[in-house]
Amino acid sequence: MQKLIINATASRKSVGADPTFKIVVPPNVETTELEYILTRVMYNMVRIYARGKQIPFEDALVQYKEAMAVHIGVIHDQKLKEEQDGR
Repeated sequence: MQKLIINATASRKSVGADPTFKIVVPPNVETTELEYILTRVMYNMVRIYARGKQIPFEDALVQYKEAMAVHIGVIHDQKLKEEQDGR
């Protein structure tokens, strides 16, 4: 049996434009399922980053952790601004 956990698409209005991302998580997905998928994706991202930079996995993990925290903070701030602007 297969179950869709997450579906993501990226689209661009024109060549060179910033992409728009749409991420859909079906309502029947359990938190543990989503956490597992996202954790595995992040693990692979760190592994690929470490290999590309030729640094130990642990060093890449520290760098990636900091970058993720900053990026999540930016997304949070953008959402707050959108709410304040009434979007």
